[in-house]
Amino acid sequence: MEMGDLIGQSLGMYGLAIVISIVVAIVIKGIVAALSLTGRTAPPAAAQLVSKSAPGPAVDQAQDDIAAIAAAVYAVMGAHRIVRIQDARRSHAWEAEGRIVHQTSHAPRHR
Repeated sequence: MEMGDLIGQSLGMYGLAIVISIVVAIVIKGIVAALSLTGRTAPPAAAQLVSKSAPGPAVDQAQDDIAAIAAAVYAVMGAHRIVRIQDARRSHAWEAEGRIVHQTSHAPRHR
């Protein structure tokens, strides 16, 4: 294939995508207009859907999420403990050097 043929096919596909997008937009606009003409009312408010029974105990959803995540980790990893979470790609050489410099700065100097 020549470059002119590839450019022509690319422009044709681009034009086809534009036409399909316009057709889909028109169909969606027609659906919205048809639904607005039916005179449907809004769904009942959430307060009307809730029963008037006595309130139950408050449940802390965050604790349930933590328990579910912990159970999933236990199921995948087995009986292991997570001791530390850190970036494995990070080098610790500069940390060790910093500790050595700091700790030796307190050492008494013999003159």
